[in-house]
Amino acid sequence: MLKDLFTHRLFIGVFVLLMCAVVSVYFLRTDIPDEPIKIYTPVEPLPKSTAETPVAETPPQGHVHDDGTFHPEPHEIPVEPPVQYTAPQGAVTDPDFPAVDPSEDPVEAAYKRLEYIKNNPYAWGGVHSERATELIAQLMPLPEIIDHDHGDEVSELMYELTQQGDPRAAEVFAAPMSATEGYMGGNLTVNALVEIGPPAVPYILPHLEKGVIEGGVMSIDIFRSLSRIAAAHRGDLGGIVDRIIIPKLEVIAADENNERYSPGAVIDAQEALSVLRQ
Repeated sequence: MLKDLFTHRLFIGVFVLLMCAVVSVYFLRTDIPDEPIKIYTPVEPLPKSTAETPVAETPPQGHVHDDGTFHPEPHEIPVEPPVQYTAPQGAVTDPDFPAVDPSEDPVEAAYKRLEYIKNNPYAWGGVHSERATELIAQLMPLPEIIDHDHGDEVSELMYELTQQGDPRAAEVFAAPMSATEGYMGGNLTVNALVEIGPPAVPYILPHLEKGVIEGGVMSIDIFRSLSRIAAAHRGDLGGIVDRIIIPKLEVIAADENNERYSPGAVIDAQEALSVLRQ
């Protein structure tokens, strides 16, 4: 029993001494380098520069005269006043219809009224444009369309003419209504004719009369433009509406079996009559 206890204590003592020796040898080694000590030297910030950034000089505003002298004010650009177009000298600028003879045939009186309107296109406004004179000369008689590019050129001229505000252009805008191939009507020319008003009627009405005589297909623009102008200016047109336009529309509208006129022409005439009878 005592022998076992002594043996254990001896073993523990030897083990402790061995561990102390190992630790001592480790800390006494000279080949392990020491951790270097880092030294930080405080650095003062550089003083802020007080020098001002140079500002780019603005070039002087002004202009130089022909003699080399400089004028500090900007050179004034003259603004040309817009060209003012007016009716030709002596043109009627307000409708003044001749007195009607009560014994005269109403249809003949209506045609005389139509002739008066045609001869006095500026009586309902509009301007006299020299450019319109040039465009009308280029477009009348209506050129035959050669190809697509030529058609575009003619369309551009037509559009430019709509911007002139000259009532004489009604002749050009109405011309395609009886054209065969290559021309198509549309809102552009119809609206231009409606804008011109009564002076456009003497140029549209012949296409209606031609259609009544020849029959067949008719341009819808004839009915659209005539009905809108007649409805808006019935007082100025007077007997032209009741004695000429409406009777011819009734002839076409009555052909419900399409014996003489195309279905489209009949429908268009009926719609135009409904506008005028409101």
